[in-house]
Amino acid sequence: MMRMRHLIHIVSFLAFLYTGMFLNVAFGGTGSVDETENRALAPFPVWSGTALLSGTYLQALENYLADHVAFRDRLVRASKLLTSWRGLAGSDATQIVASAANNDAQSSGQTVPEAGPDIEAAPSQPLPLPPSASPGPASKAAKPRRQEEGRVIGKVLLTGDRAMFLYSYNPAAGKAYAGVINAFQKQVARRFADPVHVSVLLAPSAIEFVENPALKGLSASQEKAIAAVYEQIDPPVTKVEAVPFLREHAAEEVFFRTDHHWTATGAYYAYQAFMNARGLTPLPLSRYETEKVPGFLGSLYSATLNKKLAAHPDTIVLYKPFMQHEYVVYYQGPLKMKLLDKYHADKKNKYRIFLSGDRPWGKITTDAAYDRRIAVIKDSYGNAFIPFLLPHFKEIYVIDPRQFHQPLYDFIEKHRIDEVLFITNMTITTSDGFTRLIYKLMDGDAKQPQ
Repeated sequence: MMRMRHLIHIVSFLAFLYTGMFLNVAFGGTGSVDETENRALAPFPVWSGTALLSGTYLQALENYLADHVAFRDRLVRASKLLTSWRGLAGSDATQIVASAANNDAQSSGQTVPEAGPDIEAAPSQPLPLPPSASPGPASKAAKPRRQEEGRVIGKVLLTGDRAMFLYSYNPAAGKAYAGVINAFQKQVARRFADPVHVSVLLAPSAIEFVENPALKGLSASQEKAIAAVYEQIDPPVTKVEAVPFLREHAAEEVFFRTDHHWTATGAYYAYQAFMNARGLTPLPLSRYETEKVPGFLGSLYSATLNKKLAAHPDTIVLYKPFMQHEYVVYYQGPLKMKLLDKYHADKKNKYRIFLSGDRPWGKITTDAAYDRRIAVIKDSYGNAFIPFLLPHFKEIYVIDPRQFHQPLYDFIEKHRIDEVLFITNMTITTSDGFTRLIYKLMDGDAKQPQ
């Protein structure tokens, strides 16, 4: 009788398992990217005895089944709706909702085609750094983001037909980033006979330019956070102050309403700030022909599935490069691509139009009159910024630390680079993951700053 009961349990379990697998095959997703959540889905795991014994195979299989469960897209949308109900409602159609969205960019070792914008670096433990003066804590509504399984956990402010991530400064992360910039500056000064100029640009996000005092108080000051980081960076480095330039034009569409990036217009004013800091003359925006790409629902829409955002999608304005140029990206070998890649205009993640998305590294060759070579070490905020550099540099090297794995100093020497610009968004001051990726590119001569 006991054996018969065990047999019934086993048969029932197997029937349940195979029924679930049948439903997944029949109704589950088969793609590699979830268009609703704007992220890569877990692949089917490769079986091995070692993986089975270690437990990693079953964990990977669980992740795969969770990502390809039957009717998953409908379930995700229902979950987003329930999350929005859980938000803190306020006046003037204002709401704060929790988000587990992929806010930044693809983590270190893997390129995911058609993936969502900028999924931040791999999770890491906090750096063992002593606290320093904070530029002011955010309110309780804007708790510091934490990283879990590669995603940024934070809060999204919804106000009218606009969404934006709330911000909270982490002094340890800011100090870590300043330390890596200082270490890099010292190494290039020591290694190379010819000077290599280093600049850093911390790009603010839309929440910094909210005018309503009540809403502004929900988030820490990014301008003060930038100042706190810049104070720790040694004088040879040029520190680009983009906030005043963006604030002067805050009435324009300098940030998307449904996405966490700045627009190409916002990137242009950051380019103005960079040129001003370098003592160079920027070209006027009127020099560029424009083209519009409507219907963009970005990362913040994917994080919330908010109906007001869906009813008022963004329009991407493109400023067409007028310089003759060639853009080549490198995976296993060179591949020519378009700097403004309209292939993505009909895709969900239209921000990938800029530079055709995040790539390990690429080279832009121009017919500029200036024999200058710059390497831009960037996250996806750099994608809309870099096209404005074409008139000023003969060669532009685009490096994404999340996918680039060559020793950085050797790369600079090989390509005779004479200027390096670090451009990242403010997430680098909330967690140290991206900073660690930059440090990995430094070939170990300098000790990691503590």
